[in-house]
Amino acid sequence: MKMNKLVVGVVGIVAFGLVGCGGVEGTYKLDKDAMKKNAEAEIAKKPAADQEAAKALLGMFDKMDMTLELKSGGAASMKTTGPTGKDDEKTGTWKKDGDSVVLTSDNGKELKCQKSGNKLTCTKDGKDDSLVFVKS
Repeated sequence: MKMNKLVVGVVGIVAFGLVGCGGVEGTYKLDKDAMKKNAEAEIAKKPAADQEAAKALLGMFDKMDMTLELKSGGAASMKTTGPTGKDDEKTGTWKKDGDSVVLTSDNGKELKCQKSGNKLTCTKDGKDDSLVFVKS
């Protein structure tokens, strides 16, 4: 089911996602409304029989929080509180790559982000399931 893949993708990105680039240092929060909108667009593409089960997973976004901190010098950290209430903290680095920001987790996995105003939109491997963060 594609929605499950979206959820797994989001969780996977959380596991190795961090953000930053010159001039964007600070703290960012997950934009839950943008995440829901992206998920709803994916659900709409599904056959009608699969849509109800996928819609049930939308409540997951209300039960999770992500805070991304971009530090000067290229260090980054992300704290995630999942739907179960369990906290997870990851660290890594960030660097500017042209118009993009590349986040690298401590285990070497990368996430590419685009900055627009106070938002960072991060995708893994160019897939549609992106994470959107707003600077707080």
